[in-house]
Amino acid sequence: MSRCSYTLLYVKGVSVDSPYSPGFGARPAVLVGRESQLARAEATLTRVANSHAAASSALVLTGARGLGKTVTLGVIAETAEDRGFVTATVAFDSVSDNVQLLAGRIAEAIAPLEAKAARASQTWTRIRQRLAGLSVEINAGVVKITSSGREPAEQRSGAGALQRQVLADLLSGAACLAKEHERPGLAVLLDELQEASREQLVVIANAVQDALRVGAGAPLVIFAAGLPETPERVMAAASFTERFDFRGLGRLDADAAERALLEPANRVGVTWDIKAAATIVQAAGGSPYLIQRLGDEAWLLADPRRGDHIGVDSAETAIAEVRDNLAGGMFRGRWAKATPMERAFMIAVAQVVDEEGIAQTRHITAVTGRSTPQWSRVRGDLIDKGLVESTGTGTLRFTMPGFAEFARSRVDAPWLWDNIRSGLTLRAQPLTHRGLDPVPGSSAGAHELQVPDHEADSE
Repeated sequence: MSRCSYTLLYVKGVSVDSPYSPGFGARPAVLVGRESQLARAEATLTRVANSHAAASSALVLTGARGLGKTVTLGVIAETAEDRGFVTATVAFDSVSDNVQLLAGRIAEAIAPLEAKAARASQTWTRIRQRLAGLSVEINAGVVKITSSGREPAEQRSGAGALQRQVLADLLSGAACLAKEHERPGLAVLLDELQEASREQLVVIANAVQDALRVGAGAPLVIFAAGLPETPERVMAAASFTERFDFRGLGRLDADAAERALLEPANRVGVTWDIKAAATIVQAAGGSPYLIQRLGDEAWLLADPRRGDHIGVDSAETAIAEVRDNLAGGMFRGRWAKATPMERAFMIAVAQVVDEEGIAQTRHITAVTGRSTPQWSRVRGDLIDKGLVESTGTGTLRFTMPGFAEFARSRVDAPWLWDNIRSGLTLRAQPLTHRGLDPVPGSSAGAHELQVPDHEADSE
């Protein structure tokens, strides 16, 4: 036996690492279902590179968590870098000064160009001045924040307009600098757009618009991503942003979900039993995150070698394991953040969803005895929290497949349900005192729960 054939036989007997990426924001081995968004981004990059002018509008990806917004944005960033663009990527959060955060990322992106530039050049002088105006310093390729950017409100009075001008000049100046260094332009990618405060969105949106208006000589392109409510939040901050190119990311269809599950395994010499694959795809409900999570769990259970296949037992056990994990982690956390009225509404949704997970608002009205207008505020708050999403006129669903089963299993579901049906404030009795069976493994002690009849209208 030759040494080569011995090596092949040895490799075949070794467990193969999982090809799935179950973490949020982790890029999967095979990215599917996002071809149209990526094609539009590539076309925009091409147009900016060829024209040496700013893009006509910002491209904003929207969708619920777990649908691959961050991953898609990351692929766009890689494409821009591969084409030579200077690329600045920032993820907004609810506690930082996101205007300053953005300025710092732009500074880091252009810092490598400093060594190649004449320090006294007009463009660099302008950029340094603009960075200083946002308390950001760049020296010898090192970026430094010189203040927190969190001054008291009285000190920020009137600062918004100045920040807008300074940030707009920084964006266009950095784009010009990229062009001077024979780069196609500057690509800025903004993730978690909804996390910025309204005050910050006003500054950022207006600065982006001003910078894009510069046009020729300042090749700038903006890509962003956020939750479904992002368009409304951005438009409330600056009405002209209604002309931004908002593109929604939805769940994967059956074919795309199957590809996302099968192709990574095929690449490393492992196959899926047809029924096992169908079971995983159905349980994932089109969620890219769940495809990766379930695929990874089944892989760990099967521990396959090259040439092996993953069977139904591994798939079914994986589904049970992941559901238990979600119930004790993600779902429990989301439930804890919901108000009593929001929980009652979610229980109503869970009671009437069809096989596709879709709930008709007329059915919710029928089972609760409350009209759609009475529920509108609660429904809107749940959409803003990313717990439910509209699927069309008069329909909605939970953003994460499997949450309906979780909602129906809550130990507080029965008294929440009775409470919302009666519209009264009451003290919940232990389940056994009310002729109801407690959820297995739960404690069924007395609980205080107040849900005033007017809460849906007054929250």
